[in-house]
Amino acid sequence: MTAMSAPKKWTTPPGPRGLLCHPPLEQWEAVAAANRTVLDGMAFDVAGLPAAELRRSARRRVLAMAGIGGRAEEGLIIVTGHQPQFYHPGVWIKAFAVAAAARRPGVAGLNVAVDHDAGELAAEVPWRPADGAARLAWSKEFLVPPVGGRPLETLPAPSRDEAESFLQKLVSRVETLGWPEGAARLRLFGEALRAAVREARSAAEVGLLARQRYEAAFGETLVPDVPVSRISGTPEFLRFFVHWAFHAGELRRCYNAALADYRRRHRVRSRANPFPDLLERPDQGVELPFWGLTPSGVRRKLYARRTADGIVLTHLEGEFARLPATGGDAAVEALLEAGVQVRPRAVPLTVFHRLFVADLFIHGTGGGAYDEVTDAFIGEAFGVPAPAYGVVSATLYLPLGERPVQSGALRALRRKLRDLRFNPQRFAWELGKLSAELAELLRRKEELIDAIQQAPRGVGPGPSPKRVLTREIEQVNEALYRALGPVEEAARAQLAELEAKAAAGAVATRRTYPFFLYDPAELWDLLGVGRGEA
Repeated sequence: MTAMSAPKKWTTPPGPRGLLCHPPLEQWEAVAAANRTVLDGMAFDVAGLPAAELRRSARRRVLAMAGIGGRAEEGLIIVTGHQPQFYHPGVWIKAFAVAAAARRPGVAGLNVAVDHDAGELAAEVPWRPADGAARLAWSKEFLVPPVGGRPLETLPAPSRDEAESFLQKLVSRVETLGWPEGAARLRLFGEALRAAVREARSAAEVGLLARQRYEAAFGETLVPDVPVSRISGTPEFLRFFVHWAFHAGELRRCYNAALADYRRRHRVRSRANPFPDLLERPDQGVELPFWGLTPSGVRRKLYARRTADGIVLTHLEGEFARLPATGGDAAVEALLEAGVQVRPRAVPLTVFHRLFVADLFIHGTGGGAYDEVTDAFIGEAFGVPAPAYGVVSATLYLPLGERPVQSGALRALRRKLRDLRFNPQRFAWELGKLSAELAELLRRKEELIDAIQQAPRGVGPGPSPKRVLTREIEQVNEALYRALGPVEEAARAQLAELEAKAAAGAVATRRTYPFFLYDPAELWDLLGVGRGEA
């Protein structure tokens, strides 16, 4: 696969068991090798350091953080990533695919935990009401609710009492399903979550550790997790940030041009999609696609303003840091000495990992869509072809019984109720034997329709013949509608029943239930790769 050969729009695979894997898993090693040939030959500089040298150093650093020793940086590295939340199998399967690829000799895999994003720890769970008012429903239960401006890495870990309360809510919901396998999986997750809460220092770590321990309960060790918060503090990433700060104006132009091209090709009118343009403010300078963390743990947009002495970095709360005019090593040292915390937004996050860490980066459908912007940006900003990336996603339905209702059936019943008002004669047969009164109404309706088709246009004062006939048709329609009350009542009951089934079917076929309601074996089976196969 090349970036240019990717589909124009990535869509989630349909259920009940759907897989999107592009390119096919068996081609990943060849695609990664082709990418590496290009990436190892990058000839531009990054804040005074050759890009190829920065790449070698960043790969060693990140692999060491992942606990992958030896000379793994000389082999192929396949990377994926997501926020450390209780995500669904469509996200989870990326790690399975990367783990399968990493079984090959000379291939390493890792997961970049995007812990610097704002978010929550929550789970959607299905349940059945005890009163029978609905066949199936779902609720979203929160362990850690979102806090405006606070990333998961700076949100505190929940207490043991909060974890127990969260688990009890989940248990009470799942118990209503009469689903022993789900209850057993939830018990395993409960043990994993309790252990995570005891050890974690942040909400992000709870999300990571709980998932790792749930996987371990099934004997799974997928790929190591490396938090973006750690990667962002490395000299290699900070050099990348310094480069962006010193070239803020030019990179802003490339960034906004890539966005404009994406919106044009996809006919996107909103200036906020897939994300907003970078701005330039007279008082603050050029907006950078990076966050700066404040001492209180809130993330703020960063701006770069040139001065005679170098670069001043600011955010909403004032000055953030200063970079000396010499840039390069001195600027990186200035950031390290100041102890400031810089975090990437979407584009620089994937640019850094696709150019300087990975040989192949694996997205979900959302990342696969927005990285069209990244492809264009890389080519314009760095003068190198963007490396190909992969996209993996899945849809797995839980075994809840209900199935979707065809939308056409709902539309047909709603159309029938509308036609009962305006064309009631079409449904008189549903009453069975017609009364004399109803038969007379039907006969009169036919006469009026024939008459109105032949009536001349009105001339002179007073209502036209067509208008007189129209009013009489309306009166006959109203009489027919009243006579067909039992037909309407039956149709409304049918519609209510079908809507209830449709609502239950929609709940049963949601793809966003959390990973801990699934067995990892289901994901291996969906990939078509055995747990121990290379």
